[in-house]
Amino acid sequence: MMNPNDTIVACTTPSGYSSVAVIRLSGVQAIPLLQKIFKPTLLTGEYTSHHVYHGHVIDPDTGDNVDTALAVPFKAPNSYTGEDVVEISCHGNPLIVDRIVRTLNELGARTARRGEFTRRALISGKIDLIQAEAVLDTVNASCDQARRLAVLQYEGKLSEKIYDMRSKVIDSLFLVEAEIDFPEEEDVRYDPAGIKNNLDAIVDEIDELLKGASVGIKIKSGYRILITGRANVGKSTLFNRLVGHERAIVHEKPGTTRDFIEEDVQMGDIHALLYDTAGILSKATGPDKIAQQRTKALIYDADLILMMFDGSEPMNEEDIFLYNLVKHKIKLLLVNKIDLNVRLSNESILSDSIKISARTGKNINLLQDAVRSTLLPEASKEDVLITRHRHIDALTRARRCLVEGKNAPTIETMAYEMHCALNEIGELTGQTLRKEILDRIFEEFCVGK
Repeated sequence: MMNPNDTIVACTTPSGYSSVAVIRLSGVQAIPLLQKIFKPTLLTGEYTSHHVYHGHVIDPDTGDNVDTALAVPFKAPNSYTGEDVVEISCHGNPLIVDRIVRTLNELGARTARRGEFTRRALISGKIDLIQAEAVLDTVNASCDQARRLAVLQYEGKLSEKIYDMRSKVIDSLFLVEAEIDFPEEEDVRYDPAGIKNNLDAIVDEIDELLKGASVGIKIKSGYRILITGRANVGKSTLFNRLVGHERAIVHEKPGTTRDFIEEDVQMGDIHALLYDTAGILSKATGPDKIAQQRTKALIYDADLILMMFDGSEPMNEEDIFLYNLVKHKIKLLLVNKIDLNVRLSNESILSDSIKISARTGKNINLLQDAVRSTLLPEASKEDVLITRHRHIDALTRARRCLVEGKNAPTIETMAYEMHCALNEIGELTGQTLRKEILDRIFEEFCVGK
């Protein structure tokens, strides 16, 4: 069990050999423990908060010099956790790190659990639950857009919207409950139509947040981009070009790719899982048919289709078959092999196509720009977006409560539904704390964060 009165310790940097490792202590004994194992080169009097001290980490039992290090004390409440915190920067040799942590354990500091430092920051009110999750998302951001959203959430931009929404519910609930408790009080201005309008406005705010949620989650988790086309149009060559190395086998013989290949890629500042697929044939049989069944399943789940045509050959029935197959998907049409003599026609279909050479790299930058603008709408680039299913679920439940409250047959039922909405909104920021939710969230963290 986690005891909030314990002083905890952990290495906050990744395990393994490195130039520097940082060991963090948090709790009432953090600075006294520092005094037992650290001998500063220069110190007169007590440690000053937020000052860096050079010195030596020693073994208090033997007096051995364990390492030369830097120590920074952060006194409560002006620290990450809101408690006294000490960070020791030592050389990143696992032997040194383990010995320092073991020594502190022997002196009474407990090894921190996953996410326990951030959990203490939440409990002490330094951050709310959305900001705590943003700490993890900042560490794990897979692209610059995901990092940007995580930073905005950590700065409290999303929380501000949630708190404002909560305040509006409370304001309306006050009038409803005043009418229930003091129906004869003339100073209470209860306006049923006005209350319903207020609830409608809050529902609209929730809808606006939910509308951008799919984009936010995709930015965080990554998009699924599928390269498809008939055999030998250059899909694997484009795949290798976008991946940045020879990941897929390329051969002039059609049908070289029999199964799909996937690879993580960066498209500007967004992250995607890119798929190279088997060529589509309208009358495939045997292994080709199995491969194409898998490709069709990927088409169904893809966020974007890159449909390729061979610019050196006229469009044929296989091209038309595949075009109709992806007609209703979000897609970009690519005319490949423009370094050869272009013979492709049918301008009605390909009027908006991007002309590229996967072999030479010509216009690949235009393709990447088109991918980004297609997947990341201009309106969402500056928004504070939801990036977690937990947020979607809580807001959806709050919305349902507000709608049911607005349509409630009695004023008492309206008040009950509004209280339920407040609880759901409170779960977003951690004002309503449930241990199982906290445990599930902080299990995602590493030790030391």
